[in-house]
Amino acid sequence: MAELKYVGKEIPRLIAQDMVRGKAIFTGDIKVANMAYGRVLRSPHPHAEIVRIDASAAEAMPGVHAVVTYKDVPADCFLTNGMSPARHAKPLDKKVRYIGDAVALVVADSEDIADEAIEKVDVEYKVLPAALTIDEALAEDAPQIYEQLPGNVAPLTFFLVDNLDYETGDLEKGFADADIIIDLDTELTSGQNPLTAEAPTIIASWDGEGVLHFYASCAAPSYTAFNVANSLNMPYERIHVEAPCCGGSFGSKLFMGNVYPLLFAALMAKKADRPVLYAMTKEEHLAANQTRMSMKANIKLGVKKDGTSTAIALRQWCEAGVAATCQENMMSVGGISLTMLSRSRNIRYKGDVVITNRVPSGTFRGYGYMETTAIITRAICRACRELDIDPVRYFEVNALKQGGQYYNSLAVGREWQVSVSPDWDVLVRETAKKFRWDERFKGWGVPTKIDGHKRRGVGCALCGQSDLGGMAANTNIMINNGCGVIVQTTMNEHGTGVRDTYRKLVAEELDIPLEKVTIAKADTQGAPSDFGSMAARSTYAGGMTAILACRDLKEKLCKQAEKRLNVPADDWEFVGGKMRRKSNGEEHILPEILIAPNSLTGTGHWDGVENANVCNMQFVEVEVDIETGVVSLIDQMSGVDAGKVVNPLGLKNQVESFYPGIDMALMEETVWDSNDNRILTANMVDYKTRTFNDVAHHDMVVLESFKDKESVFPFGAMGIAEPCMTPSGPAVQMALYNATGVEVLEYPFTPQRVLAALKKKEECK
Repeated sequence: MAELKYVGKEIPRLIAQDMVRGKAIFTGDIKVANMAYGRVLRSPHPHAEIVRIDASAAEAMPGVHAVVTYKDVPADCFLTNGMSPARHAKPLDKKVRYIGDAVALVVADSEDIADEAIEKVDVEYKVLPAALTIDEALAEDAPQIYEQLPGNVAPLTFFLVDNLDYETGDLEKGFADADIIIDLDTELTSGQNPLTAEAPTIIASWDGEGVLHFYASCAAPSYTAFNVANSLNMPYERIHVEAPCCGGSFGSKLFMGNVYPLLFAALMAKKADRPVLYAMTKEEHLAANQTRMSMKANIKLGVKKDGTSTAIALRQWCEAGVAATCQENMMSVGGISLTMLSRSRNIRYKGDVVITNRVPSGTFRGYGYMETTAIITRAICRACRELDIDPVRYFEVNALKQGGQYYNSLAVGREWQVSVSPDWDVLVRETAKKFRWDERFKGWGVPTKIDGHKRRGVGCALCGQSDLGGMAANTNIMINNGCGVIVQTTMNEHGTGVRDTYRKLVAEELDIPLEKVTIAKADTQGAPSDFGSMAARSTYAGGMTAILACRDLKEKLCKQAEKRLNVPADDWEFVGGKMRRKSNGEEHILPEILIAPNSLTGTGHWDGVENANVCNMQFVEVEVDIETGVVSLIDQMSGVDAGKVVNPLGLKNQVESFYPGIDMALMEETVWDSNDNRILTANMVDYKTRTFNDVAHHDMVVLESFKDKESVFPFGAMGIAEPCMTPSGPAVQMALYNATGVEVLEYPFTPQRVLAALKKKEECK
């Protein structure tokens, strides 16, 4: 392969200058003529019927333009992404179903006036029984939260993608062949918050032709428009989303299911007949928007003495809160982890989405498979402990290899996929070697170091994901007669450098100077539809469409040259920004082919392929103070195989994004009041998370298995993204056990929980 000019080279980021100078435009910076401001009155009850609502006092206030209640919501307006279960959740309803549910929307000349007006909305409630947990929601005498969802379970509806009930292989034989069978009931209850710096912020307006326009801080403008269109029963083309800078997404600004903020803004703009800015407060963001889904599960794993897994079965109940939208898809994605962590072909999976009177769960970094990986790894650890198997050995033996098969239930009808990605066992060994695992791991439950009342232990975990290529993507590449190129894509920048990646790949494929490539704004009316920047797919799926569009463009340029210069198209090639004849090397500048102001556009469509996957291998060392119960991260090592690195610094930053996984295990916890499910940690004091000053020593291994090699990936680049945080929690859990000999299963591992486990251990002696 020829030496690459831009891929793998460090360049200034497109948005860097504007960011550091404070010139970057976010939704909250935009001012629209006649714009008003919206606020939301929220429910104080977890479940209640609105008996009476009187907004007359609020409406009479100077500066108030409208008050929206459930009476203003169209009968066919429901929260949905078009793939959700039976339409049930409405943006405002006569019933409120969690503390923080919307009761009324106020539009005023300022946020202060809107806040004052909210206090004047008089509401009388009839309090209803609530189901606050999965167990309560599934009980025989549980209150029915929605008539459309009997038993508070959301039925699977999108059968062409999601499958939450499947079995393959011979499960009975698989378990019979095992030397040990782990049968574990467990749960995840921490309800992590996405913690984006920018809370959801939306400007909505309607034009005279009935087109709904949004400025929205989102990572997936096209998919956002699709979900709003489904929720409002409008055509996609009448929803126009422009995405300015996005202050972080972490999965929460895909609006894949939870489109409440956009629907609120749209309803307010409609009734007020003017543009409306709705910016969530940080308290709303933490208490009423969305959290990571909680779950209960039973995991059953069979393992042989050599570390080979023989069978795996998982039963899951995932909590949707009050809106079943994307959770079934998250569970389907998570289910892929079964054969990512077990090489057995004997698989059983069954999952249910459960409705409760709690804040909606929603799309989140580590989409589905972070939760499933944590559960499966708990069983792996127990099996390895009881068989005295080095966990690195287990991950090596069960590692997915190129050409190996894994089960992807999302690929309906072709579930057994053949991996086109590199061998994972190489990454396992290389990362273990750099971490010095062989000398630091002393055995299960054996500290690596004892210093008074402090104990150190090491742990490791692996995760894999195969969601990166399974969704269609589209990109247009337009070239003018001056050889200037505009890339049209709805993949928005949200901190990962996706648009820098596009720019490099296009410049490389077209063999033109990087400065000739411009990335158009992410705008649903200026670019083809696309799933968006999510699911570790930007580099792979987006990159494929960009390269295909470039190739289509070059083919069109050759045909245009044939028309203009009467030389057959197959004798032309586009090289170095010029048209060159293959037969004699004769060159022509582009203005000879494209007369100003002419242009040509290449289109790239990628149907998606499920055979691609990425993985992360992670090692940690923790220190546990057995007197206080405090667990501290001492050292961390991530291993990734990027195929080929596109943005070196961007990749480094992505790999270093493991901290949310660490902090899910050590710090981050949404605490609900057990009496009514009120969130008690809706501020940045009570919701604990890590600061830059708390960062521990960390390092990484980055492999480039497709460097200078042919592959199905764009210039060999696979991307790495989400898996970088997923193994962190399981690795910490293992390290905590090895430091103290106690198993703590409930995230986060707070001092209270650690001390309770240590006390129980002493009592059992």
